[in-house]
Amino acid sequence: MNQILSEIPKITNSVFNKHPTNYQSNLFTESRHEFTELEKKIVVLVVNQIGHMAVKGELKSDSNVKFHIPYTELTKDRYNLIADAADTLQQKRLMYRNDKTNDFHYITPFPSVKSAMVDGRKVITLIMFAEVVPHFAELGQRYTKYDIDVMLSLSSVYAQRMFEIVSMFHNRGQHQFTYPVTELRMMLNCPETYRFNDFCSNALVVAQRELRKKADINLEWQATKKEGKKVSELTFYVKTAKQLAIDAVKQDQSVVNNMSINEAYTTAWQLMKNYKLKGFQKDHILSDHGLLDTFFRVDSELANGVRQNVKNPTAYLVKSLGIDQLKDPKPRTKPASKTAQSTLSLFPQGPTLRSGSAKSIGAIFGDMIMNE
Repeated sequence: MNQILSEIPKITNSVFNKHPTNYQSNLFTESRHEFTELEKKIVVLVVNQIGHMAVKGELKSDSNVKFHIPYTELTKDRYNLIADAADTLQQKRLMYRNDKTNDFHYITPFPSVKSAMVDGRKVITLIMFAEVVPHFAELGQRYTKYDIDVMLSLSSVYAQRMFEIVSMFHNRGQHQFTYPVTELRMMLNCPETYRFNDFCSNALVVAQRELRKKADINLEWQATKKEGKKVSELTFYVKTAKQLAIDAVKQDQSVVNNMSINEAYTTAWQLMKNYKLKGFQKDHILSDHGLLDTFFRVDSELANGVRQNVKNPTAYLVKSLGIDQLKDPKPRTKPASKTAQSTLSLFPQGPTLRSGSAKSIGAIFGDMIMNE
C-alpha cells in the first residue's frame, strides 16, 4: 500500500496572484494552439501563475500543479460562457511539429478542469501534469514576455497569438521577422479551408487592427518569397506608437535640414503661433541658429506625441530651450502708451501664412509650398 501511495504524483497548489507581466517559453509561443478566445484567456492566466512560480523556483519536477483562476478575472457575469470554455478546454491540445525532421509532440495540458469555491470566490480549478509543466515553465534564456492586461483586452484569438509572437521578437530587440506562410498558419491554427487572401483578411488584418487599437503596435507585412504565383513567406515589420512618433520627428528634421534660412524663419514663425511666447522670446530664438534647431526638434516632438502628458507646452518649450530665466530687455525709450512694448517682437507681423491648429513641420512646410 505504501508503495502505491508513493507513486501518486504530488500536487503543488498555486495561490492566485495576478502579476502584471507574463513569462512563457518561446517553444510555447511558437506551438500551435487550438484555443478559443476565452479558453486562451484562461491559459494566459495559468501562464501568468506558472511563469512567476518558475522564476521563483517554486516548481518541482515530480509534481502536478493545481491552479485556481477566479471567474471575475474572465467575465463580470456571463459565467455560463466559462462553463462552456472549461468543457472544451479539457479536450484541447498543444502541437509541436517540425516537418523537416518529422518530429512531433501533441500535448493535452489540462486533464482536469472543474469549478470550485476557494476563499469565498468562484474559481476554475485546473490540474497540469508534471510532464507537461516544463513546456510552459522552462524559460531558460529564450522566453516571451508581455503585458497581461494588454493580452486580456484582446478579443480575437489571432490578435492574442500575434501579440505573443510580436512580443517574443521584441524581447530580442527585433522589429522585423519572417515566417513561412505554412508555419504561421499552423501557429495561428487557421482553418485548412482558408485561401491565402482569407488568411490575410480573416487572421492578419483582424490582428493588425486590434493590436493598433489596444496595444499601440503598428504591424505591417509583405510577401518576401513566392513559389510560382503562391506566396510562401511573409516578412513582418513592427513599430510601436512611440517608434512611429520618433520616425515622424526624424522626417520633420529632414524637411528642416533642406530649408533655406528664410524658409526656416517663416516656418518657425508659423509654429510659434501654437505657443504663448513673448515677443522678446521669439526674437531670441530666431536670432540663434542653435536655439532655432532645438525649437524645431522640441516642437516636432510635442506635435507628434513623443513628449506626452505635457500640461503646459509653452513652459515645457522655454525650459527645453533654456530661456525660462531669460529677462525681458528694458526699452531704451519711454513707451508712448501703457502697452508693455518690451513684450513685442522686433518683427511684430511676421511672415503671412495661414493660421490653424498645431501641425508637424512637414505639414506646415507643405502648406507653404501650396500657397506659393
